[in-house]
Amino acid sequence: MAEDGKILFVGLCCLDIVSACEYYPQEDSDQRCLYHHWQRGGNASNNCTVAKRLGAPCEYFGTMSNDLGGHFLQNDLDSRAICRDNCVFYDNCDSPVSTVVVNVNNGSRTILHSNRNLPEPTFEQFAKLDLTKYKWVHFEGRNVTEVKKMIEYIKEWNLGHVSQRIPVSVELEKPKRCLEELLTYGDFLFVGKDFARMRGYDSMEETVKRLGDDIKLGVAIICAWGEMGACIRNVDGSISVSPANKPEKVIDTLGAGDTFVAATISMLSLEQKPEEAVKFGCRVAGFKCGRHGFEELSSLLEK
Repeated sequence: MAEDGKILFVGLCCLDIVSACEYYPQEDSDQRCLYHHWQRGGNASNNCTVAKRLGAPCEYFGTMSNDLGGHFLQNDLDSRAICRDNCVFYDNCDSPVSTVVVNVNNGSRTILHSNRNLPEPTFEQFAKLDLTKYKWVHFEGRNVTEVKKMIEYIKEWNLGHVSQRIPVSVELEKPKRCLEELLTYGDFLFVGKDFARMRGYDSMEETVKRLGDDIKLGVAIICAWGEMGACIRNVDGSISVSPANKPEKVIDTLGAGDTFVAATISMLSLEQKPEEAVKFGCRVAGFKCGRHGFEELSSLLEK
């Protein structure tokens, strides 16, 4: 594994329009918000932000629009020195938008997402990348048919580059049956609570146990369960639970799951033990929930 390689995050970059309120609004009501702002969102995009704050070299790969929102997103990536050199840009499409309502009393976030016409990245676009630049590739579970081709491409590449083998991780978050096709892909699976519940699992321990029985050996399964923490079933079948790192007050949970995934991968890419990487992921995600945004995450490295 190349020590100086980048972590490549493949998935969505969208515009988040965030409004913070004293309480969640009732339907057909008129309520003044405490503040609002634009920010860059999307799972893979947020993964990059967190990894960068933690000092991990990374790159975002996905599709982006050249509309007003797209220029905001591009400028934000550039301002944080997050590489976007290989992204695919469209002139006549709208940037995806998430309208986010944050309840400041409990930190909850409610998201309304819109993606009118921006295409997902294709295998042909991904195949143009120079894989020698990367030490890890992470896929946000979406665009399943194309993502499967991308992962198969990496697997084939790995056969000819044994000394520079690239680990692959996949996130299955949304409760969509099509994502089950990705269960047998990747070296690490990050399973979200909503996806787990769709399959009838009631806890993170049950999730990693039952999924581990269903899919091939050699895959580590990681499941985060909010304030319960996270659980990993390692490739040898051993199971480890990491407790949540609860802040004194929950302020902002937007992007907490993305924070956990990115922090865990950042440690895994440094060849840390998986259970220690998951523990670090819980620590960073909890720290983030007690603060607005991702700006203060780098201070964790000083402790």
